[in-house]
Amino acid sequence: MIVAHRSPRELIELYWAEVWNNRNADMIRELCADPIIRHDPGSTTELSLEDQIARVRQQSASSEPYFEHEVLLADDEYVTSVWNMHTRKGDRIELCGIEVFKAVDGKFTDCWNSSYVAGRWGRKGDASVASHYAEPPMISRLDQVTPEWLQAVFHHAGVTVPRISITGSVPIGHGFLSITGRTAITYNANAEKAVRSVVCKLTSTTAGVADIAAAQSVYQREAAVYAFLGAEPPLATPRCYWSNAGADGRTLNLVLQDLTGQTRAVDQVSGCTRAEARAVGAELAKLHAAYWQHSDLAAASWLFDRKNSAAQAAETQLAAAPVFRERFAGRIAPACLDAIDHFAVHAESIVRELPDGATLIHGEPRVDNVLFEDLTDGHRAWLIDWQFADYGSPMFDLAYFLAGSVSPEDRRAIEDDLIAAHQAIIARVDPGYSLDRARAEFKACLPIALHFSAGAVLAVPAGDAEDRLLMTLVERNVAALTDWQCFRP
Repeated sequence: MIVAHRSPRELIELYWAEVWNNRNADMIRELCADPIIRHDPGSTTELSLEDQIARVRQQSASSEPYFEHEVLLADDEYVTSVWNMHTRKGDRIELCGIEVFKAVDGKFTDCWNSSYVAGRWGRKGDASVASHYAEPPMISRLDQVTPEWLQAVFHHAGVTVPRISITGSVPIGHGFLSITGRTAITYNANAEKAVRSVVCKLTSTTAGVADIAAAQSVYQREAAVYAFLGAEPPLATPRCYWSNAGADGRTLNLVLQDLTGQTRAVDQVSGCTRAEARAVGAELAKLHAAYWQHSDLAAASWLFDRKNSAAQAAETQLAAAPVFRERFAGRIAPACLDAIDHFAVHAESIVRELPDGATLIHGEPRVDNVLFEDLTDGHRAWLIDWQFADYGSPMFDLAYFLAGSVSPEDRRAIEDDLIAAHQAIIARVDPGYSLDRARAEFKACLPIALHFSAGAVLAVPAGDAEDRLLMTLVERNVAALTDWQCFRP
């Protein structure tokens, strides 16, 4: 007698209706081979009948899934189900997917699974992109930068894009306080003018870093700065599509304009050329003029407020000085070590006597916090990393930059011109801002660059590249302090 085998279509109808929807797991013995081969991207898994039954029972007990065909296509060997699923137990969850089954002698032998996606398959009349998304939740890993998450980011940024279908993130940079990745974006429609990639900056997973960030409000400050600058900053800095920092100061999510391919980085040890330095000075001047005596900044709680942290700064410098001397004695000029000791002793008064605040300042404009765009008429400098933004003198940023990111020879050749050009731009919004005042403020701010360089020895591990960086910065800092006769009696 010839036994009639169930067709692939009959098998899939029973598989969804009886095994899953009616929770009859034992029927798998009639429908599936032992084992069945499950095909996933890059892997295969053999499931025995008992494995399959146990899997169905576990999921049925926890959520009671219910499946429906959206599209069903079958021949004598294969069947394809485009399905929707919702749960009947607990909070309702909707998923959709595609599965292809192979049948031999009336039983499924193989199954190919697509990735499951939240929601149901779209139908005629559905919008391409939803009209509303909840705010993107806080994420902690680059693999959590999903299409759904980015769609919510752009929605809340007021940026219209087609439906995002694929993203892929790769780590970039070597930041200490954050993880940074570049995310490429693919859409399901014409996206010639859409955002094609973003840079995502997330909380560092390095032990202890979140504590450091929270103690200095680093994450909250950077998120607040980008929110303050808005969608159209008055200077070259990446547009921020989304900024979120946890209330406890220990978490950060930033989604920024990707400047890859448009800009290039400059090595901190090599330093800027004179032309590049002029570009940085021009961009800093735009920043300072745009927010000169801005009413929202004088009392902004998210600013760094260096003066009120003067005692803490002094403690750091006094702790760093002997460590720096021990690590670099015999490798750097004794005058540099003596200068670190000298300015550590005076650190508290130096910080307290900084010029009064007048504008938004970047606070840490080293060359490795700058990206350069090469244009037909010269360079454009893009400022990044706003973790130490403050309300201060415009000369703070210029002094910090020139003292550490340009060789002493190049600094001496251009600093007078840059100070004068900067002062002239500020004078357009405040005619009382004189060149004498600008030069006095420049001199008063110079020691802070050495404070940052010497203090970094407490956080930067020993190594050839790391040691060369710290020594180069200190040598440049001390040369500037000597040229400007900043040493105190």
